[in-house]
Amino acid sequence: MEMGVDRVKVVVGNTGLGYYKEVESYDKYIDLRYIPELSMIRRDDSGINIGVAITISKAIEAVKECNQHGFHIEENMVYKKIADHMEKVASGFIQNSASLGGNLVMAQRNHFPSDIATVLLAVGSLVNIMNGLRSKELTMEEFLRRPELDSKSILLSVKIQDWNRLMGISSGTRMNLLFETNRAAPQPLGNALPYLNAVLMAEVSHCTTSNGIILSNCRFAFGAYGTKHPLRATKVEEFFTGKVLSVGVLYEAVKLLGAIVVHDDGTSNPAYRSSLAVGFLFEFFSHLFEANVELPDGYMNGYSPLLSPAKQLDHGKIPTLLSSSMQEVELNRQYHPVGDPIAKSRATIQASCSLYVISYYDAHELSEAVYVDDIPSPTNCLHEASFTVHASQCGFCTPGMFF
Repeated sequence: MEMGVDRVKVVVGNTGLGYYKEVESYDKYIDLRYIPELSMIRRDDSGINIGVAITISKAIEAVKECNQHGFHIEENMVYKKIADHMEKVASGFIQNSASLGGNLVMAQRNHFPSDIATVLLAVGSLVNIMNGLRSKELTMEEFLRRPELDSKSILLSVKIQDWNRLMGISSGTRMNLLFETNRAAPQPLGNALPYLNAVLMAEVSHCTTSNGIILSNCRFAFGAYGTKHPLRATKVEEFFTGKVLSVGVLYEAVKLLGAIVVHDDGTSNPAYRSSLAVGFLFEFFSHLFEANVELPDGYMNGYSPLLSPAKQLDHGKIPTLLSSSMQEVELNRQYHPVGDPIAKSRATIQASCSLYVISYYDAHELSEAVYVDDIPSPTNCLHEASFTVHASQCGFCTPGMFF
């Protein structure tokens, strides 16, 4: 932004400087934290409005409060999982400094692989932008696709809409909501950027003409897989809508999703990222497979459409498609001693403390434990490289790697 001869940058925490090098020099910085209208959180029947200057940590707290004061179990669970996913983003220090608006602007302008943008896209969030003296409300999808904000435009707030109004859920509706967020990264928490993030949701109801489960109001969002912005898999959503879930339907949906999640050139681990999207979709619906197979007490393959929504939303409590198995291996002496179990001698040295204590305990004797550090190092031991050949160890991205 240029004001006369001065170059000005609008910031809140300016944490993006740690990821994107500042190639331009600025004469002045405008801190938006001191504008009260941009640091407000308002709740009403239509949803929750969060100012762009609100830090990520405070936004998480606001979403958690919505979870506690919601009137519907489905809505409470959605807010809870949104907050849980946002807590996995960055470190505590960054969450306390970075703003919600700054994260979204980086996703829109710099194609930053934002988890927050993907989550807000899936739940139908709205953004309010002021251009001159006029304000305009856009969907998250419209905001991410539009050209980057110019010097006359500024992002004001983000609105997470009331979930029941967005999905058209009424108190008498015999439908249940499934909602799940996913994130795959080199490290589960902290500063590691994701290989792919995904938010999956769908309404399910029991089919009146069969024992199957009908899908409706599906919303699938994927991001950070090597594309400019997170996107909605609308073709997959339309394909699922109104269909009775089966293995064949899911198989066709997986093929359709594989054609949609396409990375840009130069993306690292492209095949792995694409497989993550397919895997998350399969995992989301796997517990509903073979729903037409009736089991005792009204359960259908471990799933009951009449369970409380809270239990259905918590995938950790629902049996998965995986089943146990046993394999018997017959051994013979034809190739003896090939195939015989052999003790690893190095393990005896590495675990000398435990081994010595056990042996003395079994013999009902008391003796001093021998620790690994007390054993003389063998010739050319790895840790000697740090002072014999001046090797250095990287403990930031790959702990244990020597240079």
